[in-house]
Amino acid sequence: MTEAPRQGPLEGLAVLDLSTNLASAFTTLLFADFGAEVIQVERPGGSHLRRMAAWPFWMRGKKSIVLDLNDPADAEVARSLAVGSDVVVEGLGPRRADRFGLGYELLAEQNPRLVYTSITGFGRDGPFAHLKAYEAVVMAKTGSMYGNIAPRRPGEPVMTTPFGATFAGALLAIQGTLIALHERQTSRHGQRVDATLVQGMLAQDPWSYFMKVLADRYPGAYTAVGAPAPGRRMPTSWLSFGLLNGYSRDGRWLQFAHATPRQFEAFVRALGLEWARADPAWKDAPDSDDDDVRDRWWTLMLEAVRNRSVEEWQAVFDADNDVFAEVYLSGLELFDHPQVVHDGHVVEVDDPDLGRLKEMGVLVKMSATPGSPSAPAPRLDEHGGELRKRQAPQTPPPTRTYTSAPPPVGLPLEGLTVVDLGTFYAGPFASTMLADQGATVIKIEPLEGDPIRFQMPIPESAGVRVTQGKKSVAVDVFKEEGRVIALELIRRADVVLHTYRGGVAERMGLDANAAHAVNPDLLYHHGVGYGVDGPYARRAAFAPTIAAASGFARRSGGGGPEGGELTMEEIKDATVRMGGAPPGHPDGMAALGAAVGMLLGLYARDRGAGGQVTMTSMLSTMGHVLSDVLIDYDGAPAPVTTDPDGYGFSALYRLYRASDGWIVLCAPWPEDWTKLTRALPDQLGLTADPRFGDPASRHEHDGELAATLAEAFEAATAAEWERALSEAGVGCAEVAPMQGGLAMGLFLPGGVCDQLGYLTTVEHPIFEEHIRSTELVRLSRGRSRLEAGCLIGQHTDEVLRDVLGYDDETIDLLRSSRVIG
Repeated sequence: MTEAPRQGPLEGLAVLDLSTNLASAFTTLLFADFGAEVIQVERPGGSHLRRMAAWPFWMRGKKSIVLDLNDPADAEVARSLAVGSDVVVEGLGPRRADRFGLGYELLAEQNPRLVYTSITGFGRDGPFAHLKAYEAVVMAKTGSMYGNIAPRRPGEPVMTTPFGATFAGALLAIQGTLIALHERQTSRHGQRVDATLVQGMLAQDPWSYFMKVLADRYPGAYTAVGAPAPGRRMPTSWLSFGLLNGYSRDGRWLQFAHATPRQFEAFVRALGLEWARADPAWKDAPDSDDDDVRDRWWTLMLEAVRNRSVEEWQAVFDADNDVFAEVYLSGLELFDHPQVVHDGHVVEVDDPDLGRLKEMGVLVKMSATPGSPSAPAPRLDEHGGELRKRQAPQTPPPTRTYTSAPPPVGLPLEGLTVVDLGTFYAGPFASTMLADQGATVIKIEPLEGDPIRFQMPIPESAGVRVTQGKKSVAVDVFKEEGRVIALELIRRADVVLHTYRGGVAERMGLDANAAHAVNPDLLYHHGVGYGVDGPYARRAAFAPTIAAASGFARRSGGGGPEGGELTMEEIKDATVRMGGAPPGHPDGMAALGAAVGMLLGLYARDRGAGGQVTMTSMLSTMGHVLSDVLIDYDGAPAPVTTDPDGYGFSALYRLYRASDGWIVLCAPWPEDWTKLTRALPDQLGLTADPRFGDPASRHEHDGELAATLAEAFEAATAAEWERALSEAGVGCAEVAPMQGGLAMGLFLPGGVCDQLGYLTTVEHPIFEEHIRSTELVRLSRGRSRLEAGCLIGQHTDEVLRDVLGYDDETIDLLRSSRVIG
C-alpha cells in the first residue's frame, strides 16, 4: 500500500490515560500512533511497565506526568486534565476512579462531550467485579488455563505466557472508544464505554462452543469434546490432517495450512499420495472411524513431509498457491518474515536513552491518513511541568454550554452499511461485531456459501457465529450480472471488508480501485492473513499457521524439539504440544484488529479524510499481541518466561495447589507484598524472614518462597483463598476446570459470562433457539441488535428488491441463470 505523508487521523484529539496497566497502555498506544495527544499519568516512581522490555513500545509517542492520585492536589491536576480531554481511559478498578474524583458522572457534568473508557477484568459491577484484572486471573476464572506444555503434569492447569486476554480487552476498548467518537460527531455528546478482558476472550471461539450446544441438545447423536486426554492426539478428519504438523528433513517443524477440500487435495498431491485417494482401501482414510486406519494414514503423510527440507518445501509452495506451511518461529524471528518486511510492519525508533529500537509499527495501515510510530517513549515526568502549568489546580476547568440533553439510547452504528466480502472467521467476525452495534452488514458470498459453513460435519453449524446479524446475498460475482449487483451494493455502502487472498479482488472486479470508482467516499478495508500484495499475499492463512509464523505457538509453550533426527513415534508424540497453552486465538485477535481498522477509517472519514484503503493482517496483529517479546535494543531485559513445568513466572505470579484444586496468585509488585502477608496466616512469619524482606531478597530466594507459599495454600480450599486474598486487594482466582476448546467454557449456562449477563438467546432458522454472546463492548447510551446467524442467500431477494429495486421477474431470471442463489 502506498501511504501519503499526511497527518494522522486522530490529530487534535486529547486523550488522558489514568492507568498504568497493560490494557490501558495498549489502548492509548493506538491513539498516540495516529496523532492524538496522549497524556500518561504515572504513579510516583513510575509505571510498572517501565520495568519491562517493551515499555518503550507501549509508551511511545505519549506524554508523561507523575501524579499521586491519593494526594488531593495531584488528583485535582488529573481532574483538570480529564475535563479538558476528549477521551479518558482508566483501568483503576471498580469505583477507584470515583474515590479520586475522577469518575465518569462527575467529569461528564463539566465536559458532556467526554468519552470515558473503563477497562476491567469482569466488569465494574457483578459477582466478579472484585477480582483483579490480571491476565492470569481472567484465564483461570474462565477455564482457559490449560494446554499440553507440561508433560509431567498432564491435564493440569498451566500458566499462559502471552498477554492475550489483555490485548483482546484493549482492542475492544479501542473499538468502543472509536464508536463513541463516531456517534459524538452527530450527537455532540460523549458517553461511557465499558470493555472487559473476559469479553475479549469471548471473541476467541469461532465455533467450538456451538458444537457443544448441539452435542448437549442431541446427546444420542453427537458427543461433546471435553478436556483432551493426556498423551498423543491423532488427527480425526481431513481438516485436521490438512492442518498437519510435520517435521522436515533438516529438523524444522512445519505447520501446514489446508482448510478447504481443494487445498487438502492439493496437499495430498504434493505429498505424492494421490494414489491413495484413488485406492478404495485408502480413499476415506482421513475421515475413518478406525483409529488404526487414520494412524497409518498419518504415518504416510508425516513420512512424506520428512522427505523434504524446508527449502525444498518452499519450492513446492512457490509452484502451487494451494499448498503451504509456515515454519515454527520464536522470539524476534518475526521481524525477518518476508511479508512483515515487505509491508514495513517493523519500525526503528531513536530513543535518547536507549539508542536505536526495533519494534512493531502501527496496527492499521492507512493510505490517506497513516500513523506515525516514530516518537520515542517519554522519560518519567518529562512533561509534568508543562502539563501542570497548562492545567494548574487553581485554573477553572473549561466550560462548554449545551442547549440540548443527551440523545436517547440508540444503536450507535445505525445507518452505517458494510459490504462483507470475506470468508471464514478472522476477518468476517469483525463485521459481526459492527452488526451487533447497529450497522447493516450485507454478506456477499458465493452460491455454494462461505466455506466456514461446512468446516464441521454438521452443515451450517460452524458458520452460526460469524453470520450473526448479517444479510446474506448469494451471488456469483465472477459473472458480469453478479459483479454489477455487488458494485451497486458497494455504491450505497460506507465500508467494504475484503478478506480474500491477494489477487482475488482484482479477479472479482471488486478491488479497491473498482470500488472507489463507484464510491469515492468509501472505506475499503483489507482484513487479510498476510497482505494485499507481496511474497505471502496469495498464501492461505489459518489460525494454526499464523500462530506458528508469529511465534505465538512457541511463546505459548508449544512447538517441539528441533535440529536432530526424530523417530516417527517421537514426531507423533511431539505433536500434542505444538499449540502450547495459548491465551487467545489468531482468528479472534485478527477479527478484533480488523474491527478497529474499519472503525478508525470510519472516524477518519467523519473528520474529513474521505475514502481510503486500510489494512490489518493476521500476522501483524499477532505481532502486536507478542509485543512484550518483539522489541530489540541494546540492554533490553529478557522477556519473562514460565518455569519448565508451566507453574508460573515467580513465586508471586504462579499457580498453587489448594486443598481441593488450584488457585493462581498474582502479586508481582512490591505494594502487593504487604497486602499478601496481611492476608496469610501469621505463623508463616513471612514479614520477619530476612530471605523475603525486600524485592531483591525475594527474587534471590524465589524457590524457597514458592515452597513456603505452596505449603500454606494447601491448607484451605481454592474458593476460600480466592475470597480471602481478593478481599485483601491481592490478585487471586480459583482455577476453573477446562471445558474443551479455548474459551468454550465462557458460553456455559451458569458460567462466568452467563452470570455477568454477557449471554443471550436467539432463534436460528435451522438450529432454533440457542445461546450467543451479547455485544462485546458496551456504551452507556448505546443499545445492541443481537440476532441469529443466517443461511446462504437467505436475504438475496430482500436485498435485491428493497435495496437495489429489482423486480420479481428480474430476480427469477438471475436465479435461473445461476447468477444468484
